[in-house]
Amino acid sequence: MFPLATQLRQALRIRPANSLRLALKNGKFLYYTFLAILLKSLLLLAALHAPGVVGVDIGHMFYTVPPIFSHLMIIVFFVAIGLFFKSKVRRLYLIVLHVTISLVLFCDLIYYRAYAAFLSLRFLEHPAGFNPLDLNLWGFIRLFDFWFLIDLILIVCVMLVRKNRKLGTTRQSSHRHPVLAALVMAAAVSVVSYDHYRIDIKDTTNGQMIFARMCWVPFQTMSNMSPIGYHLYDGLRLFGDNKEHALAPQERADVQAWFSQQAENLPDNAYKGKFRGKNLIIIQVESLEAFVLNQQVAGQEITPNLNRLLGSSLQFTNFYEQVNNGTSSDSDLLTTTSVFPLREGSNFYRYPTNAYNTLPKLLEGMGYQTISSHPEPAGNWNWVEAHHSIGYRKIWDLSQFNVDEQVGIGFSDESYLRQLSDKIKDQKQPFLMHFVTLSSHGPFHIPEEKQELRLAPEFNQTMMGAYFQAVHYTDKQIGAFLDKLDKSGLLKQSVIAIYGDHTGVHKYYQDQINAMAAIEKEEWRAPTLKLPFLVYQKGLQGEIIDQVGGQVDTLPTLAYLMGVDTHQFSSTAMGKNLVNTQRNFTILNDGTLVGDQPDGREKTHILDSFKIADLVHESNYFAK
Repeated sequence: MFPLATQLRQALRIRPANSLRLALKNGKFLYYTFLAILLKSLLLLAALHAPGVVGVDIGHMFYTVPPIFSHLMIIVFFVAIGLFFKSKVRRLYLIVLHVTISLVLFCDLIYYRAYAAFLSLRFLEHPAGFNPLDLNLWGFIRLFDFWFLIDLILIVCVMLVRKNRKLGTTRQSSHRHPVLAALVMAAAVSVVSYDHYRIDIKDTTNGQMIFARMCWVPFQTMSNMSPIGYHLYDGLRLFGDNKEHALAPQERADVQAWFSQQAENLPDNAYKGKFRGKNLIIIQVESLEAFVLNQQVAGQEITPNLNRLLGSSLQFTNFYEQVNNGTSSDSDLLTTTSVFPLREGSNFYRYPTNAYNTLPKLLEGMGYQTISSHPEPAGNWNWVEAHHSIGYRKIWDLSQFNVDEQVGIGFSDESYLRQLSDKIKDQKQPFLMHFVTLSSHGPFHIPEEKQELRLAPEFNQTMMGAYFQAVHYTDKQIGAFLDKLDKSGLLKQSVIAIYGDHTGVHKYYQDQINAMAAIEKEEWRAPTLKLPFLVYQKGLQGEIIDQVGGQVDTLPTLAYLMGVDTHQFSSTAMGKNLVNTQRNFTILNDGTLVGDQPDGREKTHILDSFKIADLVHESNYFAK
């Protein structure tokens, strides 16, 4: 009459306590598997910040306070699956689980030494992204790593000794415990779901904790999620949010119509090929805002070196920030692909292997060598894998430099640019070189001995004062970099494009700026979202170009100036050519239109930009 109740009673042997008692009595291998996986997970986290990623650094195991109970429950979930099986199959399942996780953690540690990132299931679908720097990964194995495998050898030895004996003599030891397994797994899922809800959705910790959310540093993500949670989340994203979307016929038609309308098809003007044949060096400056150019504080120039370039530059004075969740990595994307970033998540994490018609690919078609560099580990923002797909043939990450000085959050611009100038002078010409700076990253901590602006102590201690010191420091290093190129003779063969990756002090510290009691110039308080963008050539007659645009316009503008035919990018670029356009407006990341206000069909077109960009990214549109 009640078959479900009957089955439930049978599964629990009528008395629920019996099932739990028997499971505990015969669960030694369950306990061992849980403890072994837990200890190896903690060992991996403790090793990631040890010198050379060898050894244990317990003090840096966690980036912030983690949801420890969820970390435990993730392991419990997978171990509890063994309760569905009888003892022989259960032991086999637990051994396979233990071996699999041990090997994954072993390989994670090796891969982290090479790329400061971890293994991903997407490598099975896109193997080119697995080793984009073509490193000898075997060379990163250390004796320490075998702590992840040594107990497996002991288990094999015990199994061989006892191969003719059964690991349980009571009849009950062969019982399955499906209801108990289901209850334990449900409890584990409930705990993890609750932590995700309170930490990531409701933010009850006010940002003090992060759980199921990607961070720009892979170590932080794994620290927050736990190693098993990290790989579980990676798999869920691959088959969920990151799964390639098949465009419906109407969606494909909408994308095609949008790009058709975007192409202006104007006659060429005198800017076409203005810098043809020159090396192109693109400098993406961390947190550089436009308002600091040609400004003085306490009678001192904030950016004297950038200021002296303006007289020999095309200076774009209405150039706006358009990055989204990927911030600096979105700047890379906008500059090199001329496609707006995703509305949800970061492109470099969600779709690092997507195909685009990019600036390096366009210049490579003209015989250029293409190089990119960051003063960061390869895994940060997943930039190396993404740049490999974007089309850079040479990529120099942090491991290619002698990291002999730290300023701010990482490798100093002074040492980095000094070493970079030595590396690029020997490169085959013509080349495209795209690199970023780091020292002016918030919260703008420049060591006192490197602060060269003489500011009143009370102002120097404010966030605006710290920002001016950081920008001034980076400006000095850019000046020294260009001076070295000049002495080597490379500068006269090159064009230098400089822009800010996103706004800085106003983007993240506006509340502190508003709270300042006094400021030298009140206009410094107001955020404008304007970034500097200048294209410098030694001896060029400087020119101010006030056409309204944004980061998405960088590729069409630079490609045109370098001599790339417009038809090679007009059907793939979402931006416009700032030196040959009739559109004097752009769209900001929040959907606001700035500049001349379009109407009718043109307004609808620009407001559809983000929807079209999402379709392009999610369908890998240009790969078709």
